[in-house]
Amino acid sequence: MKQIAVTLRGLQLFAHNAHNLAKGKTFLADHAFFGELYGAYEAAYDDIVERMIGLTGDADLNAITTEACDMATSAGFTDNEQALNVILVTEKELCDEIKKAMAGASDGTQNLLQGIADQSEMRQYKLKRRLK
Repeated sequence: MKQIAVTLRGLQLFAHNAHNLAKGKTFLADHAFFGELYGAYEAAYDDIVERMIGLTGDADLNAITTEACDMATSAGFTDNEQALNVILVTEKELCDEIKKAMAGASDGTQNLLQGIADQSEMRQYKLKRRLK
């Protein structure tokens, strides 16, 4: 689940940057959407990290944060559409990571992961509609 935590924290940081840097004709809607996104990623990240600690007794949060920062800053963007595209691609990667983590997970953890995947698929729908 470490990679899921890294991806969620990276998405949170990236979406927060996009929120602060949003501009142009779609500023108001995009600014609000990016704000919605980084809040959702933060909540999901917190759920995953607490589950990791609950199951294993520990989580290397410094390593997770370092990897997430690298992820969030490696994909630069110059406009809202580029930022939305990066988020869409990363959402798909998140769902792939969740699918892998489902194998061998407890029922409760599978339920948590499925909920995060469900929310991701809804966000992907919104992202695709916005980018058309």
